[in-house]
Amino acid sequence: MQLMNTEEEYGIVARSFHWLIAVLILGLLPMGLFMGGMENSPLKFEVYALHKSFGMLVFFAGVSRIVWRFVSLPPDELETHADWEITLASAAHFWLYVCIIGMPLTGWLMSSAGEFPVPFFGLQLPWIMDKNEDYMHLFGEAHEILAYTLLFILGLHIAGALKHHVIDHDETLQRMTFKSKGLVAPVIVVIVAGLVYSACAFFIAKDFLEEEAEPAAIATPENTVPLPDTSSLPENGWAIIPSESKLTFTTTMYETEFTGVLEDFTGDIIFNPDDLASSKADIRIGLDNVKTGDADRDANIIGADWFDAAANPDATFKTIQFEKGDANNYVAVGNLTLRGMTLPVSIPFTLDITGDRAHMKGRAVLNRLDFGMGKGEWEDPKTVGHEVIVLIDLSVIR
Repeated sequence: MQLMNTEEEYGIVARSFHWLIAVLILGLLPMGLFMGGMENSPLKFEVYALHKSFGMLVFFAGVSRIVWRFVSLPPDELETHADWEITLASAAHFWLYVCIIGMPLTGWLMSSAGEFPVPFFGLQLPWIMDKNEDYMHLFGEAHEILAYTLLFILGLHIAGALKHHVIDHDETLQRMTFKSKGLVAPVIVVIVAGLVYSACAFFIAKDFLEEEAEPAAIATPENTVPLPDTSSLPENGWAIIPSESKLTFTTTMYETEFTGVLEDFTGDIIFNPDDLASSKADIRIGLDNVKTGDADRDANIIGADWFDAAANPDATFKTIQFEKGDANNYVAVGNLTLRGMTLPVSIPFTLDITGDRAHMKGRAVLNRLDFGMGKGEWEDPKTVGHEVIVLIDLSVIR
């Protein structure tokens, strides 16, 4: 068989690209359905990693195949091909290429916007955009739409191949297979492809039809967030301004960083830079409301293996003492209680006081294993990093 395409048939390069991409897609579609229903575990991460690796292989193979079409032109149309068949086939091939390139590309963009790793058989591909939850959902929907489109076009493609082979009795299908195998190989290939396609189409359609419609968001006028009431604060007391404060953590998944936000936190703070001995803070952090940009990841984090928010809904940090550094630098020394375990933690921070307002920025480094988070099957730091960086950004008023 020749390397290049001829006027009568495809060469070995074109055929290899065709069947490599076909086999990968027919494997990735059911894998995508299967992994969505898996329980969160390292195995699910491994399946997602394989899905992304093979998906990116489709992307690179698809780009290479498009380039090869310009290097070695496809064979001439057969005399049995009607004009409408040629037009329909051209449109189907165009949309196949759109899906072959678009699906892995939107997956890459979705993972980048959600701070998920993009593995490629052991290598980590770079993110191609910054974290953005809105874009993550947008590209996720585009990824899903392209999957439905691909299933439809794939069905037309298979139906056309069967029509030419069974009804027209021409060589359309054989030109993309191996003539030396006679009629058995192309028929088996088409039947297997059709069965896999039908199964995928059934389960995706079933999932789509059963999916509950989300209620439309009701637009509400934007209101100004009021400042907290400070009338009952004790002397040197400070109240956290929730709308201007943020508590985040950063760790790694498959050695790729992601960031989470803890939105529920309150505290009693008494602080006087001239009287650190009488200063104290008692901070409560709700653990059942975590935002990382992905609902599945959020649910996993608050689950029994990690925060175990059902049994321990709050974490607390209570200071023992404050220490003064140079300029506006301080250290809060205290006890952090998390998952029912209490350990000493020191938090270096900066503090800027202007009138009745103050802005505090601190950073703490924790080891998740010290608090019993993610043990057993999750213990491998290559799956989820042991080190967790907590960033505190508080605006307070007195």
